[in-house]
Parts: sequence; structure tokens; C-alpha cells
Amino acid sequence: MNEKIVFDQLNKDVADQVHIRQTYKYFNGTERSKGLYDAAIKMGEEVLQEHKEGHNEPQAMVDLVDQAIYNSRKALNGQQTDKHSLHMQLARAGQFLRGQEFTGLPIKTQQYWEREVAKAHNIEVASNTDQTLANQTAIKVATMFDTMEQMRPQLMKEAAQQRAARAKRAIAAREKAEKERQKREAILEKQKALAEQAAKEHKKEEKKSHKQKKTGGLRGFWSFLSFHKS
Repeated sequence: MNEKIVFDQLNKDVADQVHIRQTYKYFNGTERSKGLYDAAIKMGEEVLQEHKEGHNEPQAMVDLVDQAIYNSRKALNGQQTDKHSLHMQLARAGQFLRGQEFTGLPIKTQQYWEREVAKAHNIEVASNTDQTLANQTAIKVATMFDTMEQMRPQLMKEAAQQRAARAKRAIAAREKAEKERQKREAILEKQKALAEQAAKEHKKEEKKSHKQKKTGGLRGFWSFLSFHKS
């Protein structure tokens, strides 16, 4: 009688690799410790694939592979990511984005800052941000401040030009709107005058028609009397 092979624990440990790879123990671990874990997981996946195809390893081999996964997981030596520097730079950036100095920058520069700070914030809150990425992102935000300071005269000039252009467009838009309003009012006045003239003509025609009917009626009455007198 063939021995029943139990794969429950191996299935669980192989499936758990998604979670393990999101922990700082893995993503901040040394390449060797991560490599050992990856190799053990690969062996576990191969054993499970053979089981699906109907070629089972002995229970001792299944348990041995699962033990290798367990041991390599325990050997992951990553330290928790220190995000203090990134957090400080993002706090500085957040205060900057809420200030008048930021709103005085050119539109494209504002959009660049908002986009890059949002990306940095996502890296800060991500559970699997490694130390290298956290440090690089903090340096990038700090460099953005340094670059802005160096380009300040040029940025201020560009912002002033944009404000002047927006003001010019706003004046042109108001002038255009006023011309359109005057044009509409002129058309309405013309339509009103035509309507009043038409009403007068209609009233005049009604009076003329009424007078003609009245005159015609009297003429007919006198003709009726003349006919009977004769």
C-alpha cells in the first residue's frame, strides 16, 4: 500500500512567499540570505508541480524541502528600513507645497514638485521600501530644494512672465465677453424694434379693416332703405 504523502505545510510555506518578500527581513536582507530562500522556494514549487503531474516524492523528501524553506526564512537577515531622513524631507516638502513661495513658481515647476513629492510619499508609506530606495528618495527630494534655490532667479522671471500672460489673456477674454454682450444687446434691441413696428402695423391694419367693415355696413343699410322706398 502506497504511503499517503501530505503536502499541506509545503503548500502553505510556498504560498507564503508573497508575504515574505514584502517584509524588511527579505528586501533588506543580504543577497546570500535572499538567494537561499529563493532556492528553497524553487525546490518546493518543483516538488508540488511533480505532485500535480502524478510523480510524488517520498514524505521524507517533502518534509526536507519544507524544512529548507523554514530554515532559509529564519535566516533572512534584513533590518527594518530607517525612513527618518525621507520622512524629514517629505515634511519639509509638504510645508513648502502649502506656502506662498510654491504658488509663486511657474506652473510646470509646481506640477513637477507635486508629482515627485507624491511619488516620494508612496515610497515612504510602502511596506516593502528597502533602505537603498529610502535613502535615494530622501536625497532626491533634498536635491530638488537645492536645484530650486540655484534656479530661483530664472524661475521667478518665468513665473512673472506667466502671470503677465495670464492677466493679458484674462483682459482679452473680458473684452471679448463685453463685445459679445453688446452684440447680443444690439441684436435684442433690433428684434424688439422690429417686433414693436410689426405690432404697430398690425394694429393699424386692424383699425383700417374695422373702419372698412363699418363703412361698408352703413352703405348696405342705406341701399336697403332706398330699394324699399322705390
